[in-house]
Amino acid sequence: MNILISANNTSCGKTYTTLKLIEAFSKEGLRVGVMKPVETGVSKRTYDGEALFNKAKKFNPLLNKLTIDDIVPIKLPLPAAPIVAGEVDFEKIQKAYNKIKPLCDVLLIEGAGGLLVPVSENFKMIDFLEFFNAKLFLVIASKLGMINDFLLNKYYLESQKIPYTWAINLFDESYYEISHPFMKKFNPLIIQKDMDKIVKKLRSKNGT
Repeated sequence: MNILISANNTSCGKTYTTLKLIEAFSKEGLRVGVMKPVETGVSKRTYDGEALFNKAKKFNPLLNKLTIDDIVPIKLPLPAAPIVAGEVDFEKIQKAYNKIKPLCDVLLIEGAGGLLVPVSENFKMIDFLEFFNAKLFLVIASKLGMINDFLLNKYYLESQKIPYTWAINLFDESYYEISHPFMKKFNPLIIQKDMDKIVKKLRSKNGT
């Protein structure tokens, strides 16, 4: 099973969430692998990719066969959308995937930015769903403005008939006063509290 972790924007907690998912799936006895196909804003170190790689290796020793270049095959120095930051070599991403996939039961693939971030002229972040034959897990940050972000993502995904699982990354308890009075009608799961339920949904047939 491959899972693409995306979010309503940048700095919403994709890496934090993926680290939680590594632990949760590993506790179920599954071998977990990780990838961040494209990481921008990389000068010397790939901080997101290294965090994922180091955590996953603790649970899945088979990953020690790999290097950080396999986990993050495309590294671009400018902190911008990939289409702006530089050229993305999809063949290089495919080769890295082919090395990682046999070593895991679940592959967690962290995207960059949100769903419609352009990777190239004809490829958006969401197109990695088909590229990897992956399920979608969408992180919604509990910041002011999240209702609009959530509704936009919901409308787009459902209008495109794309199955998805989603949960809220709780930044602080003010969410319950500011946004929850509206969001509660959607029965949201909270990453910090409902990881078991999230994993169960992701393991289900449709993941929705």
